[in-house]
Amino acid sequence: MSRSAPMFVAILFVSALTRVAVAADEAKTIATHDRWVTSVAHSSDGAIIATAGGQSLQYRPGDVLLWDAKSGNLIAALEGHTSNVWSVAFSPDGQTLVSSGYDGKVIVWSVAEKKSTATLEKHKGWCRSVAFHPGGKQFATAGEDGTAVIWDLEGPKEAKELKAHEAAIYQVAFSADGNTLATASTDKTVKLWDWQSGKENAKLEGNEDAVWCVAFGGNLIATGGADRKLRLFEPNGKLLATLPGHTDWISGVTFSPDAKTIATSSLDRSIRTWNVEQAIAAAPAVQQAAAKVKESKDQLQQAEDTIADSEPKIEPAKQKADILAAVVQSRVAAEVLAQSQEVAEKYKGNGFVKVDVEGAKKAADEAAAASAEKAKALEADKEFTELVKKLNGGSSADATKEKDAAVKAAADLEAGLSKAQQTKDSATKALADSSAALKDLSSKQSTPLDGFKSTVWTVSFSPDGKRLAAGSHKALRVWDLSTPQELFPHVEKAEATGE
Repeated sequence: MSRSAPMFVAILFVSALTRVAVAADEAKTIATHDRWVTSVAHSSDGAIIATAGGQSLQYRPGDVLLWDAKSGNLIAALEGHTSNVWSVAFSPDGQTLVSSGYDGKVIVWSVAEKKSTATLEKHKGWCRSVAFHPGGKQFATAGEDGTAVIWDLEGPKEAKELKAHEAAIYQVAFSADGNTLATASTDKTVKLWDWQSGKENAKLEGNEDAVWCVAFGGNLIATGGADRKLRLFEPNGKLLATLPGHTDWISGVTFSPDAKTIATSSLDRSIRTWNVEQAIAAAPAVQQAAAKVKESKDQLQQAEDTIADSEPKIEPAKQKADILAAVVQSRVAAEVLAQSQEVAEKYKGNGFVKVDVEGAKKAADEAAAASAEKAKALEADKEFTELVKKLNGGSSADATKEKDAAVKAAADLEAGLSKAQQTKDSATKALADSSAALKDLSSKQSTPLDGFKSTVWTVSFSPDGKRLAAGSHKALRVWDLSTPQELFPHVEKAEATGE
């Protein structure tokens, strides 16, 4: 590399930062913002919405943006992360914001001064989540290293480290009383910790895939993740409800301030709101419908497996029966020839006894040739070829026994295939009916807010519960839930015309 290369790289880096600043400045309103929004948080008074995101996962600097919740205008763009920002959280008093990102950094910001006051680099790799303690004196962070760290805001300095999971942690959350920290992991579990002592109090199990998100609400805990289902637990770990509804991974979950409503975001390009009381009441019916769906799927899969296994075997089984039938004919003809030769020898010279030995020999030769020709079709089957060879040297009775067994085997395969096809048809119909019933039940438990054109990463209620904000791959959207009406409808960026 030449001497000018480092300078060139530096210029490129500065240029990149300048473009980020300009891009943030161009997106002066929520309506025109068109970059990743992977996390949303409201200040305690509801006046400010903070978003985290960026333009790409790791190759461009990330965004931490502050928006005026009333006007939708951009207040400030906070720079410091070198790649996509994945989580933001306000302190309870609204004076501090903490962000974490793909670059592994945790940055503490002064909201009033719009600048960073500390950068923490404890985690190894992606730092996926940050959450404030309700008391406001601590906050927690976690990431792909499976470690959760609790920090004292004053300093800030590390207060506690929990080796929580062997797999990545996607989200952390504090209970309302601040005594419990939840860690949601790709190991399919959520663990509940007495974070001050470091003791694990409970493990929430039942998720069928990676858990992406967790939230506390009243005396409930909600989880969501890659298995596409919202689950509600008691703090002791008891599963209360498993609620389908989304058609792709659930990326975010949050309770309304009164804990009566849950909002979820998903990779299926929608968010949903759930009435908690109705969802729990309907859980048994939903579970029954889900069980019928599973039963139908299992029956369908078994039928398809049987069909897939049987179909390729039927033709060879028929060929074996046909070949063995020819072997039987050959052995019968050979036995007739032998008998003819014996009779001819016994009554040789007796003009009254005439035996057509030549005719019997011709018939035996023709039968043997026909048998050998048919056997060529399965000559690659060494085991069967050896059987045919053995039978060709034995009796017609032995050959008939093997032929009858082969005929039965072919018939059994055809009968099994026919039964499997009937089962497949009935299971297909049962699956369609049970899926429709489950979809109908699910639709009654939640209300979708869709219209997103890409993945929805995050969702957040305002402190008064009257607004709901969601971030997607290309937009920040905010609804007034009393209507519901979108407050700052997204304006698509105009395509360049080249003029």
